[in-house]
Order: sequence, then C-alpha cells, then structure tokens
Amino acid sequence: MEAGKDRKLVMKFGGTSVGSSEALKQVISIIRDTRADWPHLVVVISALSGVTDILLTSAERAEHGDIDNLDSAYKQILSRHSQIAEALIQTRSIREQVSVEIEDLLGEFSSLCKAITVLGEATPSALDAVASLGERMSVRLLAAA
Repeated sequence: MEAGKDRKLVMKFGGTSVGSSEALKQVISIIRDTRADWPHLVVVISALSGVTDILLTSAERAEHGDIDNLDSAYKQILSRHSQIAEALIQTRSIREQVSVEIEDLLGEFSSLCKAITVLGEATPSALDAVASLGERMSVRLLAAA
C-alpha cells in the first residue's frame, strides 16, 4: 500500500459555520478542496445556528404543558432550511426530497414534544432525540448541496 493512502481526516463544522447559505457554500468549498488530499474524509456538521436552541426550548416548554409555540418553531426551522435549500440545491427533485425529509424530521419533533407534554417530563433521552434533529436536518442540506 502506498504511504498515506489510509490517512483519515475528520472535519467538524459548528452551527455558525452552517448558519446561512453563504456560510454553507464556504463549508462545501472547504470540503471539496480537502477531499483531493484526503482519501478518507469524514464530515461532522452541527445544526444550523440557533436551531438546537429552538428545539430544546420547545421541548422544555412542552415539559411544562406549553406547546403553543410548536407551530411557530416548526415554521421557523422549516423556513431557514428551505431558504438554504433554495439557494444551494440546484436540482429541483433533490431539493424537494430534502424538503420532505426535513418536514418528516419536524413531524418527529412535534410528536416528541407532544409526548413530553403528555408525560410531563423531558427525560435525557427525549432531549437527546429532540436535539439530534437539528444535525439530522443540516446534514441533509449539506449532502444534497
């Protein structure tokens, strides 16, 4: 085996790095430039900036029986992801598929918050499930773009 062929690089991009379409364009450029030199590249991406806060705040409010903000949180998160998808994903069918996947994850978010309300408690595993949704949405944007 040629020296260096088994090298691996893990790149982690935080929420501010993926907070807008312009920031995500820069991440994509960095990944493309780096991929040429690293045969095994792993990319880890955070939720869009502010999304984890919205998700967790909604879950905490749900724990106290308040789910009045769920619709607003859903729309706000969907809007941010849709704007970035519109700006970065050129192929309409791929953009539509990503939108469906993000809406499915937001449906999961709503269901989790409603379950938290019924139970009257947000367990650590429930909060982990809610918090993970932001990364699960952003990774779809990045992969499609």
